[in-house]
Amino acid sequence: MTAKIIVLFGKPTDPQLFDKQYWNDHIPIAKQMPGLRKYTVHKVVTAPRGEPAYYQVAELEFDNMDSLKNAIASQAGKDSGRHGMKIATGGMTFLYAESKEAM
Repeated sequence: MTAKIIVLFGKPTDPQLFDKQYWNDHIPIAKQMPGLRKYTVHKVVTAPRGEPAYYQVAELEFDNMDSLKNAIASQAGKDSGRHGMKIATGGMTFLYAESKEAM
C-alpha cells in the first residue's frame, strides 16, 4: 500500500501567475523531498454541475506512510509547504492518504 499527499488548490486570484510559479518554482522544490516516487498534477477543467470547487489537484506518492512523514519533516518538505502557502492565493487543503489499486 502506497501513501500519498493530496493537495487540493482553490482557484487562485491570478491563475496565470500561479501556474508559472507552480511549474517553475514549486515543483523543483517539492521534487527534492526524500522518498518521492511519483508526482502527478491534475488541472481541473470542469465539474458535473456548476463551477469546480478546485483549480488543481496534486498527488505526491511515497512507498508508505513512514516515508511520507519523513518527506514532510525534511527541509525540502518544509520549504515546499511554505512556498505552496505563499503562492496558493485561492487556498489549499492537504490530505494524507494510503492508496490501494482497485483495478
